[in-house]
Amino acid sequence: NIGTKITKGTVEILKDEKILKVGDKVGNSEAALLQMLGIKPFFYGLTIEKVYDNGSVYGAEVLSLTDEDLAAKFQAGVANLTAFSLGLGYTTKASFPHVVTNAFKNLLALSISTDYVF
Repeated sequence: NIGTKITKGTVEILKDEKILKVGDKVGNSEAALLQMLGIKPFFYGLTIEKVYDNGSVYGAEVLSLTDEDLAAKFQAGVANLTAFSLGLGYTTKASFPHVVTNAFKNLLALSISTDYVF
């Protein structure tokens, strides 16, 4: 049903026609027509779904992580470690500045309540 005419021994299509859309299966007649026109409507490629590394399997999104993403994840981990160790009352390198600050706040509150100047 495509309007054509023969000019100087070649087939000429009169107007643009859509015969396929993205995702459609190519039938025999469409494949024959496209082959005659020298059109290859196929795209081949790989889509990564999982990444295997040293016995661990990760999602494909790990391939698009930037240095800033890794730094943010590391900082979030340190913050969680600090909160956990403060909650337990166990001093670590990450929680030490907070312990000192809290101790100073306690001393300041005590000195204010007792009118002691230091």
